[in-house]
Amino acid sequence: MEIIIISIVAFLTAILTFFSGFGLGTLLTPVFMLFFPIDIAIGLCGIVHFANNLFKFFLVGKHANKEVLLKFGIPAIFAAMIGSWLLLQISDLEPLFSYSLFGKHLDVYPVKFIIAILLIF
Repeated sequence: MEIIIISIVAFLTAILTFFSGFGLGTLLTPVFMLFFPIDIAIGLCGIVHFANNLFKFFLVGKHANKEVLLKFGIPAIFAAMIGSWLLLQISDLEPLFSYSLFGKHLDVYPVKFIIAILLIF
């Protein structure tokens, strides 16, 4: 059942963001985080991004504005590499704080806290 839910959400968000041009990670990452650890969820979201971008490239790539592609695409590649490196650096850090809720002990790790803040903004 989880695979069906994840597949449907990934498909619907990919279609929805095809027209807006943004938001795939914002919508899909929290859903993936319900089913996977955060570093895997981000990686899976990256795979969906890649597949979605390939689909868009073959569908409408010949109509793309080359200047916009160079001004935003090239920096985006470098930013993605830096973001991946940072994710690897902070994913093994100790929890920032812990708390108990409904009889459960929960830890807040830096990677989860940073991703939560980024998703809020």
